Amino acid sequence: MPETTCLTARDIRVAGSMVWFEYHCWESPKSGDAELWYRSHQRVTILGVDPEGEVPEAGSTFKSRCADAVQAVYKIQFSDGYIDTAFEDELLDSQDEFERPDPPARGAQA
Repeated sequence: MPETTCLTARDIRVAGSMVWFEYHCWESPKSGDAELWYRSHQRVTILGVDPEGEVPEAGSTFKSRCADAVQAVYKIQFSDGYIDTAFEDELLDSQDEFERPDPPARGAQA
């Protein structure tokens, strides 16, 4: 997401839009979020902002929200119907933005 001077509508992912998902937490089958890790690098549909997530401070930039670990959280849905949440830095416009390697297949030694 491009850097902006404040939290604006441009920062907010629109419900119904499709983006790329890349998992950015503990990459392990033992992770509580292993389901998300195994699904990294897939297209997802944005369902909306997660009402239980933290609300970033108005006027904050994407970069500062990431640095402060206070990012917007979104409900997302994968093509197989699986629904979970993702931080805004895990939702990408292009595969060119991927920073992490592809996850292993489920059950493969990580």
